[in-house]
Amino acid sequence: MHDSRSIFVGRAFIWIALMAFVVLQPRIASAGDETPIEWREAFVTVDADLREIEGHAGHAVGVMQQRGFAFYEDGQVATVNVWLTFERAAGETSYRGHAVYSFPDGASKVGRFIGSGDPAGEQSGQFTLEGGAGRYEGISGQGSFSGHGFPPHGDIYLDVSGTYSIQ
Repeated sequence: MHDSRSIFVGRAFIWIALMAFVVLQPRIASAGDETPIEWREAFVTVDADLREIEGHAGHAVGVMQQRGFAFYEDGQVATVNVWLTFERAAGETSYRGHAVYSFPDGASKVGRFIGSGDPAGEQSGQFTLEGGAGRYEGISGQGSFSGHGFPPHGDIYLDVSGTYSIQ
């Protein structure tokens, strides 16, 4: 037979374990959960340097800086600064770069991307979120984008979707 003391200790242990699960479970679940995110962004080119490759007609490399806005599905708007390198050959452009999204409350997200497309047409690629500040401190995530380019300056709009988590 069990004495009342061991029954009390057993019930106390179960109660403590249940309370710890109830209190800690939301924190444990939210630490690694991925949240879906979608937005549309539009940029204009503020600076570009395009260099033709000697002896290779229609083949060029360059660097570009763009600025614009990101419009999120939840109504938030961020300014976006983009720096990228690109290569154009045979009517196709491939590019890679970094973007910083700055929000009115001082929060920010930083990401990198790679993509390709026709400078006067369809664009597509992938992105990775690598860090942030304020409410986005510890952000990580990934996803894809598609959109359309507008020559001659490299202006573009993109529809972006993916997931993120904050550690």
